[in-house]
Amino acid sequence: MGQIVTRAVDAGSSPSSAAVPSVAALVPLFAPYLGNLGAGLEPALQILLQGQFIGERPLQDGRSHPYLLRWSGAAAPAEPSSCDLSFPRSPAVHYTFTVPTQRLLVWLAGASGNPHGPDLPDSFWRWLILGEEPAS
Repeated sequence: MGQIVTRAVDAGSSPSSAAVPSVAALVPLFAPYLGNLGAGLEPALQILLQGQFIGERPLQDGRSHPYLLRWSGAAAPAEPSSCDLSFPRSPAVHYTFTVPTQRLLVWLAGASGNPHGPDLPDSFWRWLILGEEPAS
């Protein structure tokens, strides 16, 4: 499972003494880019630190498709996040892509609940399937 890890290694420390940043430590880094998220910034950063999002995409007939989005490399807003989207019920359907971390964070902040569980916003799915760029 992906997880954001920052390593501060000096002459007296070993690589195994990695520090995982807290949400509070990341807010000042991301807020200048994503201040428009307001109160949604901190919950989205919490999800970002987990390195994965488990969701359910609702279908018109009342059923849903469960999915798992994982990412790595999400250390700063403009840095790329390598993402992997899979569907447990459809192993042949698999997407890999790289996006700026700030875009990933906007999608995570836009996640909403539905009767089946949490889901990423429509803007994510339009970008993924249709190639539609999000509005600035």
